[in-house]
Amino acid sequence: MEQIIKPTKYIDPMVDVAFKLIFGTEKNKHLTKELLEQVFKVNITSLSFVNVEHHGMSMEDRNAVFDLQCESEQLGQFLVEVQFKPQENIRDRALFYSSYPILEQAPAGKWNYSLKPVFFLGILNFKIPDTNPDTFVHRYSILDEETLVPMTKSVRYVFMEAGPFNKPYNECKTFEDKFLFFLKNLPTFVSKPDTHSEPYFEDLLKAAEYLKMDKPMRTEYDERLKILRDNYSAEQYLINHTLKEGMEKGMEKGMEKAKLEDAKGMLAKGYPVQDIVDITGLPLEKIEALK
Repeated sequence: MEQIIKPTKYIDPMVDVAFKLIFGTEKNKHLTKELLEQVFKVNITSLSFVNVEHHGMSMEDRNAVFDLQCESEQLGQFLVEVQFKPQENIRDRALFYSSYPILEQAPAGKWNYSLKPVFFLGILNFKIPDTNPDTFVHRYSILDEETLVPMTKSVRYVFMEAGPFNKPYNECKTFEDKFLFFLKNLPTFVSKPDTHSEPYFEDLLKAAEYLKMDKPMRTEYDERLKILRDNYSAEQYLINHTLKEGMEKGMEKGMEKAKLEDAKGMLAKGYPVQDIVDITGLPLEKIEALK
């Protein structure tokens, strides 16, 4: 029997389909524009969506697919990727995939290597390894190690950790904190919350209403959400099952080690070998090997 997904008032923006619906459409472009302006501290005069699939330098290269890609004629390209599942090397992944739009800037013929900047925004459902547990927005650029002066302004990276975000709304003072609170808690809202009364978040709430999606989009969203839930359930089962097996094996090894120590002590005291076998339950050959 097909599993039924109970709809919520608002869709989960951490599901890639939902994120694209909210931030990747022309009617909601103002939401994307303000998000990028606030996160990267820039002023964008115009913004256009571009094809989200980039190809490598040969047919054998893997495609680089972003959830959202925008272009500003005056500033450069903005790449947005939503990552639901943990990635150990998420920063290297961002560096690798952001190289595609950099490489594509090379024209035919002569070129002085002048680059238009590439801005990468990663919105994560997990904590980046080896980062401050109380910090949920991480900014990276290429700097001189001694003076901290930028080597180049052609690449900038920002990662926002929605999954681990745990601040109550009354502690959210910055746009980034309020945005993360929104992403983390949106699916739990049963009605429009008073906390998001600012115009930007009012518009986000309207864009994220489940019933405002057409039927094909709702079906696609429900299917994607079901896949994510099924994958999470399977992963948790595997983790718990593996942990249980490991504990059981560890206990078995510990018990056997204790029995071997007892057997050594009994041998030292002159117990008959057969008595040691009967008392410890260890096989005869293991007792003999202790002599």
